[in-house]
Amino acid sequence: MTAVSKVRVPFSLHPSVTLLRSFWLHPAQPTSTDLSRSVCSATTSSNEPKPQVNPENESLLENLNLMGVDVKRAHQRQPGVFRKAFTNEQGVAQFLQDRGVNRKVVASIISRYPRAITRSIQHLEQRWDLWRSIFKTDEEIVSILARSPESFFRSSNNSNLEENIDFLTSLGLNTKDLHRLLTTAPRTFSNSLELNKQMVEFLEDICAELGGENPDVKISFLKLICFMMPSNCWPCPKPKDIQLNIT
Repeated sequence: MTAVSKVRVPFSLHPSVTLLRSFWLHPAQPTSTDLSRSVCSATTSSNEPKPQVNPENESLLENLNLMGVDVKRAHQRQPGVFRKAFTNEQGVAQFLQDRGVNRKVVASIISRYPRAITRSIQHLEQRWDLWRSIFKTDEEIVSILARSPESFFRSSNNSNLEENIDFLTSLGLNTKDLHRLLTTAPRTFSNSLELNKQMVEFLEDICAELGGENPDVKISFLKLICFMMPSNCWPCPKPKDIQLNIT
């Protein structure tokens, strides 16, 4: 008995963990009141009229087939586009062809990102001009569109794109850096400005934790991480919560 009394418990479960375990080990049994409520709710929901879903746009389907679009693939990616009453597939196709995109690539772009046909010509022209402030030729933009159409068509907010360009420039990134970033991580430019600010603040905190106080070092560090980290990893944990094992 003496030996047993000296044994210490190495740790205690967090209350939430204990509660979770008790829930799984001893699940609550439904009462008659709960059952009656569930039956009533099921009966009520079954009697409610189902929301009407717009039929698919037959004219759109015909146009896309004539354009050589892989309709099945496009439908799997973004089926909601096919129920829109108004689309701009002809205008988008002409816009791209005027800038050197051949018909086969146009069809491929729409097949992979059908939401592109919902953009207006005015929106596309403004966005193209913003991209041209970074790229020297239309051919460079076309090459990115062919590889990643989402990077150009994903966002409908051109003001946000312009704000992101100004913000990244204010950090010390030059046109060459923006070119590389737009080529390797184009989603950075369609992120919200606030999200990108959080990203930069996070990277600056890491740089400070590692002892980088020189402004040039900070810029180099930002460039390195921005080019290596995919934007869908954000928001990230705070630097103090990260353990670096350097050997």
